[in-house]
Amino acid sequence: MSGSLGVETDCTKQDNMLAIRKASTVDKSSINILPCRINHDGPTKVTKRYWGPRNENDGSKTAHFRGRRLRARVVKIPEGYEGLVLKSTDRILVEPVQPLEPQSEDDDEPEELPEPVKIAEHVSTFDEMTIWGHDQVPTADDSFAKGVEEWITFAEAIHKT
Repeated sequence: MSGSLGVETDCTKQDNMLAIRKASTVDKSSINILPCRINHDGPTKVTKRYWGPRNENDGSKTAHFRGRRLRARVVKIPEGYEGLVLKSTDRILVEPVQPLEPQSEDDDEPEELPEPVKIAEHVSTFDEMTIWGHDQVPTADDSFAKGVEEWITFAEAIHKT
């Protein structure tokens, strides 16, 4: 089983279908899921003065952000999967035009046109995510980690045939 986990850098858009296209250069990213909202989405130049996570003896991480202590655990992407960072674009996938079938006399409803498929650009990859919590290491029941785990289980179930 192989697959991809995606992190879209503009999650406010509600597109029905996306086609993934690889960018001309694909970087490797360090993904951090923080327990707060930051009004920036994407890469940034971070200095040690503002962000300097320390590795602890138990495998967890500790950092301070704006005076608050954060604790984290690293979640590896399962073997056979790849983490992708996607960037939405306004480009539409051009599909070959299919001739419309003639409507029967009994058919009162016009045939619906297919939804346009937007292109998402694959700009980066990752093989692990660092999930941060306030003052304590997120557990296996953390909603984000559990969501990823459930998505993988669901994907495996629908692709087994």
